[in-house]
Formats: sequence, structure tokens, C-alpha cells
Amino acid sequence: MKKTYRKHSPAFKTKVVLEALKERETLSELAQRHSLHPTQIAAWKKEFLDGAEQVFGDGPVVDAKAHEKEKAALHEQIGELTVTVNWLKKTFVMSPEQRHQLIDVDLARPKPKGQGAVMSIVKQCAFLQVHRSGFYYTATPTAEEDLRTMRDIDRLHTEDPCMGTRMLSKELRALGIMAGRARVRRLMRLMRIKAVYCVPRTTVIDRIKYKYPYLLRDLAITERNQVWAVDITYLPVRGGFMYMVAVIDVHTRYLLNWSISNSMEAAWVVAMIKQAIAMHGKPRIINSDQGSQFTSEEYTALFRKGGVAEGVKISMDGKGRAIDNVFIERFWRTLKHNHLYLAPPVDGVSLYASCKRFVDRYNNRRLHSSLAYRTPAACYRLAA
Repeated sequence: MKKTYRKHSPAFKTKVVLEALKERETLSELAQRHSLHPTQIAAWKKEFLDGAEQVFGDGPVVDAKAHEKEKAALHEQIGELTVTVNWLKKTFVMSPEQRHQLIDVDLARPKPKGQGAVMSIVKQCAFLQVHRSGFYYTATPTAEEDLRTMRDIDRLHTEDPCMGTRMLSKELRALGIMAGRARVRRLMRLMRIKAVYCVPRTTVIDRIKYKYPYLLRDLAITERNQVWAVDITYLPVRGGFMYMVAVIDVHTRYLLNWSISNSMEAAWVVAMIKQAIAMHGKPRIINSDQGSQFTSEEYTALFRKGGVAEGVKISMDGKGRAIDNVFIERFWRTLKHNHLYLAPPVDGVSLYASCKRFVDRYNNRRLHSSLAYRTPAACYRLAA
């Protein structure tokens, strides 16, 4: 139940304080007689005594009623001015350029007393709804050479919107325009364009978990099941996207196992790794990124004593180094650009069937130049 508070009039407070000042009764007795708390009476008494000096001060006695009336009139005037200013802001139909021209710098300069008030630039900008940075900024024209380069970038970007700064720089050099990546990036930002590429993130790092070192630097990979690479990517479907996890043998490029899901749980990754080990045996090293799935307790438990992958070493990419896991990243690019983007699936069922067909062709029929134009399956069998 909501607690209600009593409100006491000034006359009642004065009466109680005067009785307290007579000191005929204790505060407890006064409080009991007036249904108050002793602390409340003591507070009123202190407030009364603190303000008593003003009664006998040197200044004139202020009429309380007249003062309150004057204050109410001022508040009403302020309210009218606030409503007027807000209405003017809403009905302000001038363009930003026109509002910029209304700002008067002379109004902001200090004036001798009696020659008008000073209205600062801050107040003028606030009233005219103009950013001060925009008022002080002086635009510099773009160089003619940059304009010509921007026209060439726009033409190249229209032909192939997937080209980034590196490829655009090389294309411009082929046209005889010496433009490095930094200049191309700057001009693309001016033009508000950027390359079309995959944006959903699949690597979400858990900073609390322990990260393992990268073990593949300067390592000669010469055998099958020496190093496996595992990763997660997103795959587009008509209603959004799903996720795919896969593990590949680095030496033979053979895709050992894969799975598709609509979420990225660690248990999903663990089940795929267990199935791959059951089918192909254990590798010496498994490399992954630093995603939360690969630093989870379920995943790392596979490699501890009693786990399915006991004795297998964990390797992880460095932060921001996607090329550390380049072989599985290359497989993702081939899957998407050479297959899925040409015939986008409509749902999870058609996505699984499409990926199954591609993986079969990738492993058993697609020739790889890095494998001397042999298939990954053939290389995996010969390396046994």
C-alpha cells in the first residue's frame, strides 16, 4: 500500500515552533500532542531561528505576496518565449546555406556598456540550428587530378563492385594512373563507395579464455593428417544466412568433414571434429582461429587426457591474421563464388543438398593446380 505524507500549512508550523520556543513542554510531548515526530519539530525550530535575522535586517521587508506574483509573471513570460522559440525552430524553412549567412560575427564581439547585448556564435548557431564546425569550416576544392582519378574509379567500381583498394590500384596503374592503395582508399571514402564483400562475423573472441600459439609458422607440411584446419563461415540463403563448419587436410586439400547449422554452438563444432577423427584418424595439429567455439571448454576438452583427440596439438591464428588459416579460407571462397552465389539456395534443406554436391565434386572431380592437377581425394589416398 502506498504511504501518504501529511502536508502542514505555514501557520501550523509557526504555532508549533512558538510553543517549542516557550520550552514549557518537551519535544516528545509536543510531538505527541500534535501527532508529529520530535525530529520534525526540531528541524522546524532550527529553520525558524536561522531565518529570524532577516526580519531585523537592514534591507526593506519584502512583500511575500507581491514577490510571488512578480515571480509568477516572469515564469509566464519565460514560458511564452520558450514556446515562441520552439515554434520558430519548427517553422524554419531556410536552407543550411541561408542560415549560415544569418550568423552575424559582429554580434559576438564585446561592446561598450549600454550599446546592446552580446550574442555569441554559440547562441546564434543553436538558435539557427547550425553546427559550429560547419560554420567555421572552409571547403577546399578537389584537385582536378583527383577528380579524373575518381571518375576512373567510379567506372571500374561499376564494372566490378567486388574490387577493393588493392585491385583498383593495379587496374589504375594499367591505365597509366599512378595511384597507390592509400590514395585509392582516400578517394573511395570521398565518393562514399566501398567493395562488396561478406560482412557477418563468425569469429567472436572470448578475451577471458586462454589462447593457444600459432604452430604452423615455418613448418614443413609434407604428410596427410599432419595438420588439419577447421573454421566456420556463413552461407547466404533467401531468408538470411546459416553457418557451416568444416575441417580440411592442409597437405592434400581434402575436405575431411563438414556440417551446417543455423547457430554456432561449441557442441556443434565438437561433434563434427569427433566424426572426422572417427573416419580418418587423429592428426598431429589442428589449427583454428581464436573464436569462442575453439576456446570453449567443450572443444579444448577433446585434446586433454581421456579426450577423443588426446595428444593432438592445438594451434590458433594470430589476432587479425586470416591468412594463417589460408587453406580453409580459400575453400570458403571457392564454395561461395564458384557455386552458391551462382545459384543461391532458398532454405536450409536446399543449402545442404547444394553443399553436398559441391563437396563431392571438390574432393573427387575438381582438379587443383597446387596438387599438380590432381584431385584432393586422389592425393589423400596416395599419401597414406
